[in-house]
Amino acid sequence: MNESFGNRVRRLRLDRHWSQQELSLRAGISTPHISSIERSKRFPSLEYAIRMADALGVPLNALCDEDADFVPPKMKTSSDELPLYLQNFILNESATPYLQAAHKMSTLPEQDAQFLTLMIDLLSQQRRLSMRSDETFVQH
Repeated sequence: MNESFGNRVRRLRLDRHWSQQELSLRAGISTPHISSIERSKRFPSLEYAIRMADALGVPLNALCDEDADFVPPKMKTSSDELPLYLQNFILNESATPYLQAAHKMSTLPEQDAQFLTLMIDLLSQQRRLSMRSDETFVQH
């Protein structure tokens, strides 16, 4: 079967019962761009190809090499399986920078990701403490 990159993306996306929007959210790529790639109207940059492969849970060669054999891992099939507050966050357009940052963080080596997670936790604790002290000051 001589299947294009876009057709392989579409087939894998549909195998997971995902909409183009779902893949868009998971990969951090706009839905119209995903649509253009699937219809072979556009070809992705290497970065976008890697993002789509990561989102779909397959190695990059599974999208690029029509002879590649692979067994896709078990994945959540829809954002509907996430808690409601996360669904709302994902569908909020202002969440895009956070989703892109989370995607980038997920591709880091484990030690780097743990360090960044620790830094984020410390900064958020500091922010919460700062907000509490501001509230206390306003109440007096």
